[in-house]
Amino acid sequence: MPETILVVDDDPDILELLKMNLEPEGYTVRTANDGDGALQSASTEPPDLILLDVMMPHKNGLQVIAELKNIDETKSIPVILVTARGQADDKVLGLETGADDYITKPFDLREVTARVEAVLGRTRPIKYINPLKRAMGEGFSEEGLQQLAGHLEAAAAIQKKLLPDQAPRFDEYDIANLLQSSTSVSGDFYDFILLNETQVGIVLGDVKGNGIPAALLMVMIRTALRLLCHEEGTPASILKRINDLVAQDTEADLFATMIYGILDMKTSTFTYANGGHCYPFHYNSRKGIDELKTGGMLIGAFEEATFTYGTCHLDPGDIIVFYTDGITETEAAEDTTSDVSTHWEQDASVLFYGGDRLAACLAENTELSASALSEAILNDLAEFSGSTQTHDDRALIVIKRLEVNS
Repeated sequence: MPETILVVDDDPDILELLKMNLEPEGYTVRTANDGDGALQSASTEPPDLILLDVMMPHKNGLQVIAELKNIDETKSIPVILVTARGQADDKVLGLETGADDYITKPFDLREVTARVEAVLGRTRPIKYINPLKRAMGEGFSEEGLQQLAGHLEAAAAIQKKLLPDQAPRFDEYDIANLLQSSTSVSGDFYDFILLNETQVGIVLGDVKGNGIPAALLMVMIRTALRLLCHEEGTPASILKRINDLVAQDTEADLFATMIYGILDMKTSTFTYANGGHCYPFHYNSRKGIDELKTGGMLIGAFEEATFTYGTCHLDPGDIIVFYTDGITETEAAEDTTSDVSTHWEQDASVLFYGGDRLAACLAENTELSASALSEAILNDLAEFSGSTQTHDDRALIVIKRLEVNS
């Protein structure tokens, strides 16, 4: 999101000049032509920085700074004073009042841009620390931060223990999984639940957002699923019960997408229900690649959500790939956009890895084991994005029915 600068000056030509200079640099610029207007604008919607003229009628810039420093919502906003007076005493007085920097008229526009960036560079960390200070209250201290860091490490360790260390092993099925978190805790999750000797429950999910709130909802959903999946019922009825629980106990803007299905090794079928999640890919040597498009509503977004289930037959050599949108929404490296196929998913400014490229990667690597196929997808993502780092959680499950030697 562009940073916002409030420019305050009683000269409309100066306002327009600074606005024309700063907006091409990527800043959002608001203006006010007197001290009272500046205070009202800053209090209503605090900007990231204020460029403030000193010499204004009724209320000068120094008075404006003094009032800003007495308002909780505005006291941390950095201020650069702009004035025609260049005496050293005036500069010192402005800095003592609370200004972060000082520009003298007539000014060089390049200097204005450089000073704005320099001040924002110093104050950006404070901008992001302030919400933490408010949340921690009196606990915000070096000791409190160390304690918070310890709690986050513990939360990450607990979450990691809730996820299976490895996929289950079966004679006729090769299963692999991976999870890459963008933060210490993750909103993406997977699970394998042995239901009986021939059936295993498989889930892959993605809670909106990341960090602690997403991780808490992930644990809630995982726990509910583990309790419900051993009861009689279809995957659709289980998703319905999980949705009712989440919708009742969480806010409307906290929801998840997920797929839950039952792999039946006796009948060679996968019966599944989809709660608003990315459609899995199914590879068959005779039919090629298609998507498992039985779908349903988001988990927890609506109290009256409904779900249906579908069944997929698995022949020897068949592969199912489940994934979260952290994979398909990986952005391309800048030097990648010029030589990629036009059918890959993109908008006017961003090129995404997309489902088409994931399907192509699957088609090129069907002879690999499940774990090797997962690694091939990761390598293709790294080549596409130019990095092994991720800005969103990523999760992947690959199921391959093995060829049986006669």
